[in-house]
Amino acid sequence: MGHENSRFKILSENVDGYIGVCECCQQFNFAYKTVLLTFSEDEFHRFFEWIIANRYTPQYYAPLHHGRTRMYSSPHSNLFLVYSDEELDAVTHLYQETLLILEAQKLLLSNRMN
Repeated sequence: MGHENSRFKILSENVDGYIGVCECCQQFNFAYKTVLLTFSEDEFHRFFEWIIANRYTPQYYAPLHHGRTRMYSSPHSNLFLVYSDEELDAVTHLYQETLLILEAQKLLLSNRMN
């Protein structure tokens, strides 16, 4: 992430994290608690759609000792993302807010071009 901070835009945030985009390379960042993930725009949407769609899938239900109950595997065999229901609510809210911001930006850009 050797880009200028002025080119990075926070789209949504809460006390535990944010979703942002680097305007020069269009990489999306999802930072939540101690994890930072970066994506292209397509990967970003696929990731959140997968997390949200599988929230109640029994395959991902794995009660852990620290209160988290959802465990998602990653392409790396030794890396899992784990969330509590409250954390998934917060993550879902971040994504939904980001979708609204992105749609508003597209509408503004479309209006400027017309």
